[in-house]
Amino acid sequence: MNLRAFVKLSRIEHGVLTSLIVIASYVIAGGRNTIAMVLLFLSSLLTEIFLFTTNDIYNIEEDRINRPDAPLVRGEVSIKEAWFLSLLSLIIAILLNALGIVMKYLMTWSIVILLMAIILGFSYNYRLKRVIIVNNILVATTSSLTFLYGLYATSSIPPTLNIPYLLFTVSFLATIGRELVKGAIDVAGDVRASVKTIANVYGIKSAVILAVVFTFIAVFISPLIVIQALHEFYGLVLSVGVLMTDAILIYICIMLLRSTNYMDRFRFWSLGAMAITIIAYLVFALLLFVH
Repeated sequence: MNLRAFVKLSRIEHGVLTSLIVIASYVIAGGRNTIAMVLLFLSSLLTEIFLFTTNDIYNIEEDRINRPDAPLVRGEVSIKEAWFLSLLSLIIAILLNALGIVMKYLMTWSIVILLMAIILGFSYNYRLKRVIIVNNILVATTSSLTFLYGLYATSSIPPTLNIPYLLFTVSFLATIGRELVKGAIDVAGDVRASVKTIANVYGIKSAVILAVVFTFIAVFISPLIVIQALHEFYGLVLSVGVLMTDAILIYICIMLLRSTNYMDRFRFWSLGAMAITIIAYLVFALLLFVH
């Protein structure tokens, strides 16, 4: 397996971003231990590698149409190599978390969140991707648990810090919206692989309208993040990021309602909009860490 194929298969860039979000939640919840941060970063990264790799393994038929340049489709990586990479990543991720708990760098609740993400993500990859609505909910839940993993690493009881919970909720809703549009774009490959989505069962227009509804609900809830953040040191940074994200999401929703030809741009700009909040979240955590 060459390095380029490994990076593309495992989506390391997504894993790094996910791991940084986890550390941000850890810091915002009061965590400051460097070893704990390293363990959280690596376990998150390796879990993402496991989930993305197994997704490509089970997704190969759809990828022959929707992603013909995928490493498994092109034969740059064999199925056997992909399984070895994914299982090795999974084992090490769980062991690192368990080690952190045994050494008291991480709290027990953290492994509950980690295992939840692994089980939900793999269930989606293995079979539930083909179940309408359930597929969108699983993707949204798994990706949004990132905001809670670091939070739950800092307390022996379920924590009550509001900001990560609110970000989890808003991320969940916005991700469902984005996944609905993704399903509308990938109709051809999904039909071939017997994947049922709102778009190929009820029509692209229905998927688009539902995507806009979920995105608008996310925007409607997001001011609660702003209110909560303004009570924290440097919370203005996060508040500005959230408001910028909201402005972009509102604009692309309006454009999508005007024309379904805007689906590709909606998918791109919705991800970019959420990235603004994520960057603000990371900066917020960094400022708290050095304060």
